Amino acid sequence: MKQKSLLVITICIISLNLSAQFNGVIVDDTYSPIEDAGIYNISKSIHTHTDVFGRFNDNNSQIGDTIEIRKLGYKSVQLVLNQTNINDFRISLENSYIILDQINVTEPVEDNIQKIDIRKNPVANSQELLRKVPGLFIAQHAGGGKAEQMFLRGFDIDHGTDINLTVDNYIPVNMPSHAHGQGYADLHFVIPEMIQAIEFEKGSFNSAKGNFATAGSVNFKLKDRINQSQISFEKGMFNFNRAIALINLSNGQRLNSYLAGEYITNNGYFKSPQDFNKLNLAWKFNYSINSNSGLALTASTFTSHWFASGQIPEREILAGRLNWFGAIDDTEGGKTNRSNVLLQYYIGKNKIKNIKINAYFSNYNFNLFSNFTFFLNDSTHGDQINQIENRNILGLESKFENQFKSINYQAGLGIRSDFIKNSQLNHTSNRLELIERFAYGDIQENNIYGFVKSEWDYKKFQIQAQFRSDFFDVNYLDKLKSKFLTNRKEIILSPKLNLSFQLNKDLQIYFKNGLGFHSNDTRLIAQDPSKGLLTRSTNSDLGIQWKPWNNTFIHSGLWVIDLEDELVYVGDEAVVESSGHTFRKGIELGLRTELNRFFDLFADASYTIARIVELPEGENYIPLASKWTALGGINFQDYNNFSGTLRIRYLGDRPANEEYSLIAKGYTVCDASLNYSVNNITFSSIVDNIFNVRWKEAQFATLSRLQNEKSPVEEIHFTPGSPFNFRLKVLVKF
Repeated sequence: MKQKSLLVITICIISLNLSAQFNGVIVDDTYSPIEDAGIYNISKSIHTHTDVFGRFNDNNSQIGDTIEIRKLGYKSVQLVLNQTNINDFRISLENSYIILDQINVTEPVEDNIQKIDIRKNPVANSQELLRKVPGLFIAQHAGGGKAEQMFLRGFDIDHGTDINLTVDNYIPVNMPSHAHGQGYADLHFVIPEMIQAIEFEKGSFNSAKGNFATAGSVNFKLKDRINQSQISFEKGMFNFNRAIALINLSNGQRLNSYLAGEYITNNGYFKSPQDFNKLNLAWKFNYSINSNSGLALTASTFTSHWFASGQIPEREILAGRLNWFGAIDDTEGGKTNRSNVLLQYYIGKNKIKNIKINAYFSNYNFNLFSNFTFFLNDSTHGDQINQIENRNILGLESKFENQFKSINYQAGLGIRSDFIKNSQLNHTSNRLELIERFAYGDIQENNIYGFVKSEWDYKKFQIQAQFRSDFFDVNYLDKLKSKFLTNRKEIILSPKLNLSFQLNKDLQIYFKNGLGFHSNDTRLIAQDPSKGLLTRSTNSDLGIQWKPWNNTFIHSGLWVIDLEDELVYVGDEAVVESSGHTFRKGIELGLRTELNRFFDLFADASYTIARIVELPEGENYIPLASKWTALGGINFQDYNNFSGTLRIRYLGDRPANEEYSLIAKGYTVCDASLNYSVNNITFSSIVDNIFNVRWKEAQFATLSRLQNEKSPVEEIHFTPGSPFNFRLKVLVKF
């Protein structure tokens, strides 16, 4: 009897141990928690991730299972679960330079690519922030201080109409109903050296991303801490000067903080100096209240001013009357400033719950002078326009994350309010004389939203079901019409369903589906009440990600985007207009391979077909929609203290109008950088456009008239791209 009782007790104990919950904490060599480290159960083909505290909880793993812990940039660890390590497991991961071997195809393809690229080739300047996204091309056409024009998946996104941009997940970059264009996204307030990761996703498959996330979304994650202070000085052609400082104020286990600053002057490569001047300051602060809660604060301020040469007409270049880097009106340009504060509070109520509360505030001022048509409308003073606004943004979001058995889920609720004072479009002359006001008013936009996300692993399948709801309440007070008030309220629902199938540990197929949207400019609704405020997009992606060898990662996919109403910026009128229902489809292919621990190759290519649905065949091309794009190159690092990169980017010919009678010519440009490090000092040389190719960075089909012309001409107007440009940089860490 005693033996039977002992046997029953033993079986119970074994059963309890076998069903014990695998949980613990993952930290780095400074004992700081590692967020989003992967805990992979190789025996059962399931996985989970650590939270903001470095904690994880796995209800499905049992004693005897083989576990692998992975995080890019750290050495992977394998272990077999037993009675001593299944509960309150703690481990410190070691740093590692091996990259591709650590990539797991169960992670999203965008995360995989970003993790490789940011580690192999850190961001060098503010323009590189966006060029890190495969397939995303940019163009600067207003002297360096204006937000870049963007192209992705057959969209001429202009300055942000169809891409959602954020900093540290919550500081919004896009600005609805902006004086210069819907969704205007100026990233110049971000200091590149502060970037820890660039998190992007093409399409609209993430319910945490709302307005403007039609072609995709990008988040620029800032470093929470720095291990060493650093200063750098950069000197280049065209009187380019740049100074950077990141100063470590505290790097403790509970409290860490640092300051960052950037100062730039640049005359540019145009015949008329742009006199670009920019100052950036930022402060990051993190404090762990206890093991279950903490605070984070990000504060920044930015200011810049510049002159610009604008777009020039091809006819003047062909006639020999204008230099390639000349200008018709060199009084374009402007000034802008922005200040941001982001306060984050996070708390873990137990081993598997955590709640994040985020509040932000931005103050933004914008003043831009442009002249797209020269003397088309005013033969005496010219057609210079001035766009002005003062904006305050307030936002609050709370997010709850939890796990129920094998289902991870997340829910969020938030609000964003934009208060825009004195939004103006004026006809001016030489920046000094106000001739006429075309638009003048105050705008208020409120966006209240909620979202839920769930993720379920079932054998070799992963299922993500998501849902988002957005409510918009917008007002426009037109001061030119005796303070006439326009109000509109609309709601939109955006469900999403993402599926993936793991054929084996190195090959995954994914199928993503989602509804997204972008909002319309409030002033357009005031002009035409029949216009809708919210435009829906339907997105689908089908693709694979594959590791044929440990040193090679391949991804490819087919995609479609159906957009109910396309918004296009009309430069000669400085307004956003509707061009109707559009449809895009395309194919993408990417490759990353490490030749050895020193050298690796990267390549991305895409082909897109983009059409306006309601127009007849042959007259339905979408202006400036990219067809062929490609990016490739080679990185090398830690080779006898040398590192560097050689990169080639190609953008093919594109239609400049609906009939394709005007062509925006493509280009191929090569850039390179070379670094040499000794002790704590790094010397760098950076070359843009190695072969001094003459190329057009921004191009538009524009109807314009010069002062000596009797009738207007519609043709390509363009901003020339950078010629050969060489810079030297010295970086000191201490």
